[in-house]
Amino acid sequence: MLKVNTRHEYLNKRLQLSHDELQDKTVLMAYQFSLLNLPVIYFLFSYYPLLSRNEFDVSVCEQAMKQKIPDIKVAWPKTDIDMSSMEAYLVDQDGLFAKNKFNILEPLTGTLVKPEQIDMVFVPLLAFDRNGYRVGYGKGFYDRYLSRCREDIVKVGFSFFEATDPLEDINEFDVPLSFCITPTRLYEF
Repeated sequence: MLKVNTRHEYLNKRLQLSHDELQDKTVLMAYQFSLLNLPVIYFLFSYYPLLSRNEFDVSVCEQAMKQKIPDIKVAWPKTDIDMSSMEAYLVDQDGLFAKNKFNILEPLTGTLVKPEQIDMVFVPLLAFDRNGYRVGYGKGFYDRYLSRCREDIVKVGFSFFEATDPLEDINEFDVPLSFCITPTRLYEF
């Protein structure tokens, strides 16, 4: 299947989920995430989910990480739409966020975290295949960012659905996940 078809199919599938289904699947995914055996993580790169698109609420897993590692630092994406680039920023507890052109919350200010400092990143996705390649929204921000990170960075995706057959149009710029969490299992790539 091609990414464009997969993107359309899985966004529609996700939008069909009821509030109760989302809640049930979130609980199951948080449990699957708790089974993940991780190295020490100092910097986590997270994101605010698009609830209007029924994205998984990664804050559940952020909280789990904060309980395990109280000193963990959580960074947030800030995009430069014109340059098609993204950076990670630490934000003070009282830091302000605003919606960007894509309706995604981003920090207004903060401290830049270099890509090589990031230990783990929560990567948004619509679907993923059995080889760990994901289908995002098609802008390439995360693949470009991840290509600048250390090779040992832990890349975690979250999907309400199981892996698809291998995507047909993977290219040299696509960066595979390390893990993907679903309600029924933990995929490792």
